[in-house]
Amino acid sequence: MKIVAMCDEETAIGLKLAGFHEVYIPGDARKIFREVTSRKDVAVLFITERIAEGISKDLKEYLLQREDLPIVVEIPDKKGKLPEHVDNISMLVRRAVGVDIERRK
Repeated sequence: MKIVAMCDEETAIGLKLAGFHEVYIPGDARKIFREVTSRKDVAVLFITERIAEGISKDLKEYLLQREDLPIVVEIPDKKGKLPEHVDNISMLVRRAVGVDIERRK
């Protein structure tokens, strides 16, 4: 099973060095997202928050309809976390557990 990412060029360099199997710098993010999520050899898809916001409708539909793999994980890019961005994993945890899980400094 492969670990794949969709991200900007600078983030891609770091992820390739970290050993990601495939890293995409999307021109057409929706097309690449659909292709990657339909593959059976991908276990995890990391996607930067900025790209996730651009394909939010497709991402939400996938998360509601998916059966198994790949798991989609949103990560910040080199510019940092987007303000007011709620990643889908937090949303799913909140829905399942009924509370927000926050990290305090």
